[in-house]
Amino acid sequence: MANQQPSRSNRRRFLTRSAQAGAITAAWMQGVHSAVGSPGIDGGKVRLASVGVGGMGAADLGALSSHAKVEVVALCDIDAQRLAAAKEKHPMAKVFSDYRKMLDAMHDQIDAVSVSTPDHTHAPAAMTAMNHGKHVYCQKPLTHDVYEARQLRLAAAKAKVVTQMGTQIHSHTAYRTAVNLIQSGAIGKVKEVHSWSSKTWGYEGPAPMQTAVPAHVDWDLWLGTAPARPFAEGHYHPANWRRWYDFGCGTMGDMAIHILDPVFTALKLGTPHLVESSSPVPPKDSYGLKNQTTFRFGSSPFTTDSFVLTWSDGGLMPNTADWPKQTDKEGKPLGLPDQGSMFVGEKGYVLLPHVAQPILLPETDFKSTKIEIAPNGNHYHLFIDACLGGTPTTANFDYAGPLTEAVLLGVLANRFPGSPLRWNPDQMKIENHSEAQALIKRNYREGFTVDGLA
Repeated sequence: MANQQPSRSNRRRFLTRSAQAGAITAAWMQGVHSAVGSPGIDGGKVRLASVGVGGMGAADLGALSSHAKVEVVALCDIDAQRLAAAKEKHPMAKVFSDYRKMLDAMHDQIDAVSVSTPDHTHAPAAMTAMNHGKHVYCQKPLTHDVYEARQLRLAAAKAKVVTQMGTQIHSHTAYRTAVNLIQSGAIGKVKEVHSWSSKTWGYEGPAPMQTAVPAHVDWDLWLGTAPARPFAEGHYHPANWRRWYDFGCGTMGDMAIHILDPVFTALKLGTPHLVESSSPVPPKDSYGLKNQTTFRFGSSPFTTDSFVLTWSDGGLMPNTADWPKQTDKEGKPLGLPDQGSMFVGEKGYVLLPHVAQPILLPETDFKSTKIEIAPNGNHYHLFIDACLGGTPTTANFDYAGPLTEAVLLGVLANRFPGSPLRWNPDQMKIENHSEAQALIKRNYREGFTVDGLA
């Protein structure tokens, strides 16, 4: 890229577009908050049921119930200790260990369901709730399998329910600002994006050893749709399930779904047609600790025809030799953030640290360019407002489904490093790899099938 100073006319055009984008976002936010209390739910309250009330589930429940128009009516968890702790905070709520029984018993007393379980139970619980006509807030990644992501998107549209994926920073000022900045044309069309995370959700140790199931855990319900296996303390519940193929989606499922969110939103990326991993070969039953995956898409209004997206994790990093460096107050080069993205454009670069404001590079080219900061949004309350008849959510399943599909295709590619996977989205088929295609959709364990999924 030529190291040229942008013209004054280009700067004026950028500032105008940024101001317009900020005004649009502000108006959108004002419309959302003015809609609270709109008709649509009897009594003006959203009667909420929470599936999974410990860990992230406790955080989700706390954030959703902080909305003045929420009444928590039901709590569900396979862990009796976590359920008891949630019951103390919401004493009027009824408690269950099985979300299916909860929805059967209380379907006429519930308006919305929050799903905050391990990944393999996201789709079954969310689909069951939508089959009962309930609005759904579901933690990320939206599903465990590619097929599930497609089915949830279609089911949500058919049921006409309000949905939101739990990518809370989707509504954060930093990511909203980055989307506006990229779409303003400040760096021209984007040629490539490199995104990364230092996390290592994999496992390369000895096989887990069976231990007794704790008295407060219903292990059969925790397994749910997944194949049966013995409990092993320290490996599955309550933590570390992300490391295993049957339950989680590794580092990409945990972090790429967050970090690639503003990339997909800003660039209006569709479905990748080719995904390839150059990662080390992973273990048989668990994700590898280091992954590097390349996605190829058709062009969009914000990308060049040759656009490429690369994901790296576990200490693998993109080649930064040709990138301009961010500097400190003394002019010394700074290293890359632990997690984030670099947008490489025709006229410059945008560095987007994870949950921090974007930075235009090279600094000398953009030193007089003011970035318009977008307002912050409460991702949880936006969902509740939409349930009450307000502005539609922007991380709804119509958006979250395709994003999850793309990320999970990357997760799948990491199981077959060195083998490019050609994806046909219309047929939901990996055209050149039968072994990978067989993993697009899993078979649910007997007794845990769900209408619309398996």
